[in-house]
Amino acid sequence: MLTLFRLRARRLLCSLLRAWPLLLLLLTAGPLAAQVTLPTAPLSADPARARYAPTAAQHRPTALVLPFFDDFTTPLEGMPSVLRWQPVGGAFVSNRLALRPLTRGAATLDGLLANGKTYSGQVNSPNGVLDSLVSQPINLGGLGTGDQVYLSFAWQAGSLVSAPGSSIPSDPVRLELFVKTTTGAWESKWVYNAVRQRTPFRQVVIDLNQAKYLHGTFQFMFVASGSTTDNSDNFSVDYVLLDRGRSRGLTDTTFIDVATGAGYRTQPTGGLRSPLRRFTALPVWQFNAAPAPGELNPDLGVNITNLSGSAAPLPLDATGTVRDLNAGPVSGFWLQSQSSGQGLVPGNTRQFPLVGSAAAAPLPATAAPKLLRYTLALNSRETTPRTLPNDTIARDVELNNYYAYDDGSSENVVNLLPYPTGQSSAFAYLIDLNQPDYVRGLRLVPVFTASDASSRSVTISVWANNGGQPATATLATKTATIPAAYPAGFKYIQIDFDQPVRVSGSFFVGFSQPSTGRTLHYGFDLNSRVPARHFWRRDNANVWDSVSVAQNGALLMRPVMTNNVATASTPATLTAEAFVLYPNPAHGLVQVAGPAFARAAVLDAVGRVVWVQPAAQAGSATLPLPALPPGMYLVRLTLPDGQAVTQRLLLK
Repeated sequence: MLTLFRLRARRLLCSLLRAWPLLLLLLTAGPLAAQVTLPTAPLSADPARARYAPTAAQHRPTALVLPFFDDFTTPLEGMPSVLRWQPVGGAFVSNRLALRPLTRGAATLDGLLANGKTYSGQVNSPNGVLDSLVSQPINLGGLGTGDQVYLSFAWQAGSLVSAPGSSIPSDPVRLELFVKTTTGAWESKWVYNAVRQRTPFRQVVIDLNQAKYLHGTFQFMFVASGSTTDNSDNFSVDYVLLDRGRSRGLTDTTFIDVATGAGYRTQPTGGLRSPLRRFTALPVWQFNAAPAPGELNPDLGVNITNLSGSAAPLPLDATGTVRDLNAGPVSGFWLQSQSSGQGLVPGNTRQFPLVGSAAAAPLPATAAPKLLRYTLALNSRETTPRTLPNDTIARDVELNNYYAYDDGSSENVVNLLPYPTGQSSAFAYLIDLNQPDYVRGLRLVPVFTASDASSRSVTISVWANNGGQPATATLATKTATIPAAYPAGFKYIQIDFDQPVRVSGSFFVGFSQPSTGRTLHYGFDLNSRVPARHFWRRDNANVWDSVSVAQNGALLMRPVMTNNVATASTPATLTAEAFVLYPNPAHGLVQVAGPAFARAAVLDAVGRVVWVQPAAQAGSATLPLPALPPGMYLVRLTLPDGQAVTQRLLLK
């Protein structure tokens, strides 16, 4: 008990010392507008993670055969593939946490359970064992000690989120590799104890040429230890290869593999950059109304990784395509590059940028919402099938009815601190319009902590642009209650104004909360960037300051627009063509792109209602459909004025 008390006291003191300059800045009003640096904090939960959580452990009926390989290019995001890994342990595959992974994607042991919650479920608790990554059984039976069996992998301490803490015996922060022997025991084979520093990816080769490892149900397992309170202690694993005949032995760390990587130019993480120049999503009618040079990004690219260690340039072709997932085939090429005699891959270069222009593939100025997939595919002339999947990377962008500066995922949180006196604190975005419009509402991503046992009140607002900062008076406000948990199938909370708010030119939109004595967390994306002086914070003296972020970052806050519809009701002239269902064919969640509707229902081929949107989710654009037999269905959308439209949906 005394040790636990000392641990908590030490953490509290360190937190206060680190936060004191921030608290002094935020809890005292300043008379002049300036630029403030916004600190971010590790996640205490990730509500969006729950949709990836496995429902039951899956074990292969037969052991895998060599070679065993995974560079975590699939899935794009979620739990590791059950073809190679057991669905237990909480490791998370993505291209947005690890710093400069070897290829697109890495498995991060980030200290959050598969359901997105912390291991302790408490505000402050001692360190302990966190995530694990456990292979499916692998058949090494019949191999001998001379078969040159080696396991290699790349690992990293820390992530985009933070550097890990410093490991001590009573407070471990480490990554450890265990292997299973013929007796069924797990034997520690390698360990790294963190020293409060991020590391680049380093490669390790493990010698398994001993009889106790060469059996028919061999397994290996990575285990991370660290903070059980939040995801501040991260470790990542990439490019795992277990095979026989590895004649280079402990030096077998280079591969004939040129792959899509993470980030772009100097950015260490994230996938393909946004195909949009200013935003990551925007209303389709605002996209169509953009003056020259338009909204498409002329500097679209990603870092390419060369794992060969070769001093000679390597030949490489690259093709960038775009297609509307609602419309079908490829509609354009944003990059077409062929290698010259000198090659496109510089020799002795680990990472280099590959760039094109999204504007090279103009989009049709049609009114229908669009879900666009920008894909970059390499032709590296490789002959090993296992390395081919990492030659392709893609990014989706939506042109629908909302603006976004973020990519839809949270790696950190920011706080609205409760001031003891004065005005409640607020965040706001500056939005530059291409044509006049109306603001319907605002989407927010609250991150619920262990102390969030009750709902919270929030006020959304629209302000006029007063010389580059929010005006003193609001154009409109709406106060609502955010529940202490997300409705089923939702990744955000949307609050709508009683009537859409007229805006033109540029405007500010954001939210505030009263000083209730609670520090409230909201999702923050570390892989995106907000233009300078477009992100603002209000203090308790009603002074607005523009916000800078120590690294890239965007608050998950998305204004929803109406395309000049001035009332909360939907025009009677709407037809089924105003709505798009995606994905289509679908399995599980279905999104509805288009104007507002009141309720959704699904009918089978003979017209029977097989699913009705619950009242608590009425009007939500996300339809979490139950398990229905494959086939053709009709989705009936009831509009606010009572009329109904239908769209076909194929379930697979």
